[in-house]
Amino acid sequence: QPMSPDEWAGQQYRNQLFARCARGDHEVTTSFGLCGIICAILLFPIGLIFLCIDTEKKCVRCGVRL
Repeated sequence: QPMSPDEWAGQQYRNQLFARCARGDHEVTTSFGLCGIICAILLFPIGLIFLCIDTEKKCVRCGVRL
């Protein structure tokens, strides 16, 4: 069954975004774990080390952990 013009445009846009990720141009977001946040508050300033260790960097578009 043929794709409508809107579906085709959406698929093309999605392919362009994934191509950017394939080139290594990820849209990175950083999230901090609960344990790291609690340690940073309770054990300040040493707890900031735990906060830095308990981070997760992830691409918003493709979901790859970096």
